[in-house]
Amino acid sequence: MSKVRTVFLSASDISIPCLERLLKIDNCQLIGIVTQPERPRGRGQKYSPNPIATWAQSHRIAYLQTEQMDDNLFVELQQMRIDLALVMAFGHILKRRFLDLPALGMWNFHTSLLPKYRGASPIQTCLLMGERETGVTLMRMVEKLDAGPWITQKIVGIEAQETAYTLTQKLAHASADLLAEYWNPLIQKNYSVVEQIESSATVTRKLHKADGLLDFNETALSLERKVRSLNPWPGTFFHPKGECIKVHTAHILNEEVAHKPGTMLFDFCQCPLGIATSKGVLAIDQLQRSGGKILRAKEFLNGNKFLFE
Repeated sequence: MSKVRTVFLSASDISIPCLERLLKIDNCQLIGIVTQPERPRGRGQKYSPNPIATWAQSHRIAYLQTEQMDDNLFVELQQMRIDLALVMAFGHILKRRFLDLPALGMWNFHTSLLPKYRGASPIQTCLLMGERETGVTLMRMVEKLDAGPWITQKIVGIEAQETAYTLTQKLAHASADLLAEYWNPLIQKNYSVVEQIESSATVTRKLHKADGLLDFNETALSLERKVRSLNPWPGTFFHPKGECIKVHTAHILNEEVAHKPGTMLFDFCQCPLGIATSKGVLAIDQLQRSGGKILRAKEFLNGNKFLFE
């Protein structure tokens, strides 16, 4: 049996479990990976290694790093004689000429139960909205954002303390399981597709650093969800006395208090640090000064309580 010449397009390490699974499929030949260039990150704007490029190097897989889906990339892919292309968290809407290159199609693993939560931040958004489950959709790519017909979905439960990081790990492995399960149907074209209902579609947006600012005029419930959904990136923070304090974990105290939102509450209901909101109290469990260590609230207050007084 000839091997299926496969290319994977991704810019995120969420796809590494899928890449690892491809190496274990006997009739798959992973001939190349397309990813994005390294970009400057953090306060120092230092270039971080691209995890997909790093993975490709360690497994001696050819890879391309590109900012644009241009003529040069099209020619390179055309010359590779691709049978099947798989995409996950790549960040580009591909033109028809790219979609038509693989003989067996170009398929995307999207981390939501489409048509709900299309777009750039489905994992974070489902946590912000308080969903109790999400999942992965395997869909054929079209020239519209996450709008293609799908062949299967895998549901993933969301735990009460789930963060974007933990949910991403679960969805990454669920995607790899889905790939193994549907590899043969894909290459044999033994599947039926389900068209998405456009009227039911919702679209998520790209997140920015400023989205992490905590507004205590919101409810404790919405703020606690924000802390989890934006962990690890962009993270959540507030500015007591003009200093940026990051909040890593928090929980809800439902007790009503006669304080205006944003009031700091010390030793409240056995919690070292709480913050009044428009409804309930946000209990801060772990926080961090800029450039400092992540500390439990009690330990943090030992040397930094002056920031909140």
